[in-house]
Amino acid sequence: MRDMVAGIWFREVEYLRGFAALAVIAVHVSMNFTRLPGAGLPALVGIFVYIAAHFAVPVFVFISGWVLAARYRGGYPVPAYYRRRARTILPPYILFSALYLPIVVEGAMAFAGMPAPGAMVGALLMGTAAYHLWFFVVIIQLYILYPLIAGVYDRFDRAGAALFLLLALLFVQVLWNVGAHAAGAFAGTEWYAVLIRLFPSHLLYFVLGVHVARHTDRFRSMPGSLSPAWVVAAAGAGALLTGGIWVAAVYLSGGFAGATLGVFCVYRIIEPFYYVPVIAALVVAARRLERGGGRPAGAFRSFGAHSFGIYLIHPLVIAAGAAAWAALTGWTWADWPTYPVLFVVAAAVSYGAVRAASAVPYAGYLLGEPRALPATERS
Repeated sequence: MRDMVAGIWFREVEYLRGFAALAVIAVHVSMNFTRLPGAGLPALVGIFVYIAAHFAVPVFVFISGWVLAARYRGGYPVPAYYRRRARTILPPYILFSALYLPIVVEGAMAFAGMPAPGAMVGALLMGTAAYHLWFFVVIIQLYILYPLIAGVYDRFDRAGAALFLLLALLFVQVLWNVGAHAAGAFAGTEWYAVLIRLFPSHLLYFVLGVHVARHTDRFRSMPGSLSPAWVVAAAGAGALLTGGIWVAAVYLSGGFAGATLGVFCVYRIIEPFYYVPVIAALVVAARRLERGGGRPAGAFRSFGAHSFGIYLIHPLVIAAGAAAWAALTGWTWADWPTYPVLFVVAAAVSYGAVRAASAVPYAGYLLGEPRALPATERS
């Protein structure tokens, strides 16, 4: 099993991480579409990209479940598992929470002052030190629960009911996320903030990764048997449907603020039917890149290998880039050329900074860089 993880299939995981990291940057650049005036074409393109690129976190969660299940199965020592996971994720999370707490990185960079101790604890528990750190709250829960989740999955799998479990989790996850929006609308936004950060909100994608790891041989051959055109068509149709719902809502209401609870709920119902085909399409793309080789494959794989650090620092790069762009050109988030420029700048500068930091042992460790970790920690 270890060889399988270290071989070509694991290399394809790096491509998936690279695709997801690019999508995260697209989400966090395009989310400023609300600063564009009215509901014209630039704003509608912004909301479409923002929604369509939201497959990023589900892909990261799927990869986490897959890699953990490929490495930890059978009689592995559970205390050692928890020590390894803690050493991998807690230092970067704590460090970057402390870094982001006194800095505002939404739209532009500013100093917010030192927070009170209670605010620091709350930010760690909720992942609110910056807009992207909520992901760590979800993934830490899944790491903690992995031995239980894997054990339950294996029982269903031995009974031949793994697909039934996945369908049940699809229903539970949709119900949970729709309920989170309803709770936020009727009981207060703090309810939504808490519920959407609890592990059931992304449990399907994690268990889907476990399922792929348990049936690796079958899924290694499946992308080759699928028609790439049909896979891409399914993913594209999902993007058009999910993004189109929000484009229509913004257009008809004159802005994002006019979106109703019904729009949020419909989006939550259909999003898994978009994200799963996207995962399949990205696997097909990863296999083609790996087989083709050359510079494009190497570039994508390297970007994916540094994706953890890129995820951590890219909001700083976006905010600093927006300030520099405004100073040089006079254009702000209210001007549509800002978006493609800052996407390219954020991707390139984040990658370059993380790759340079990976040569420094302690800096690389805090950025989650594989080469900075002991060999036993790199999966």
